[in-house]
Amino acid sequence: RNVYKDLRQIELACDSQEDVDSWKASFLRAGVYPEKDQTESEDGAQENTFSMDPQLERQVETIRNLVDSYVGIINKSIRDLMPKTIMHLMINNTKDFIHSELLAFLYSSSDQSSLMEESAEQAQRRDEMLRMYHALKEALGIIGDISTSTVSTPVPPPVDDTWLQPA
Repeated sequence: RNVYKDLRQIELACDSQEDVDSWKASFLRAGVYPEKDQTESEDGAQENTFSMDPQLERQVETIRNLVDSYVGIINKSIRDLMPKTIMHLMINNTKDFIHSELLAFLYSSSDQSSLMEESAEQAQRRDEMLRMYHALKEALGIIGDISTSTVSTPVPPPVDDTWLQPA
């Protein structure tokens, strides 16, 4: 059966009946029993497969809890590792593509010295940045000269012009 509803069903696919019987015996030893209360034994009689022993039931429950915890840990690990693995594979594939395809294309071009030449737009941008750099450097020098060479004197008191006669 397919695995559904809290992992209560399990699908077994084996090559021979011998392998199926081996798996069933392993599950029975681990305390995993079929859902049916009654199973037919080899002589055709009905026997109860569920144990009424509380100690055995506790052991089965402990094993079931351990398996559930283990499956949870595995699921979490897979969820954590999957994106990392995908990114690793994508980066490696991109690196291989660049190494094999793009480098081959670059080396196959006839004029390899033209690949290292600066474009006209880039040269114009570089010249503009150099002009701006020198203008700002000169402006900072002027501002520095103004603040260090400027001497301030106190304002003189108001002039007493009462001695002048109004005409």
